[in-house]
Amino acid sequence: MKEISLKDGRIIKTPWLRIDEAAAYCGLSRTAFTKHAQALPHGGDPRTRLYDEKILDAWIRNELPDIPFTLADDESAGVSKKKGPRTSRIPADMPLIHPRTGKVYASKEK
Repeated sequence: MKEISLKDGRIIKTPWLRIDEAAAYCGLSRTAFTKHAQALPHGGDPRTRLYDEKILDAWIRNELPDIPFTLADDESAGVSKKKGPRTSRIPADMPLIHPRTGKVYASKEK
């Protein structure tokens, strides 16, 4: 249960979480959460979505039949689709070729 401190010193306990808080609660990044949780019931308006902890718990336990809590293999492994795997160095005997012009550049490593 989330606690909100008011200016007058009172504390309110609420089960409602904002998008960032709900993503952290589920152990996902905000991007992955918004991608996979689009069909989850929520409160608030489209700009300020609020998610109930009970619904998030049910989603994580796969108790919502229409909305499974599963991620693609590439997202769960943390592999970025844009960057790809990192390589240490380009071999010295491998020339570099410009993709548009076709110009060949020799490697500068010795």
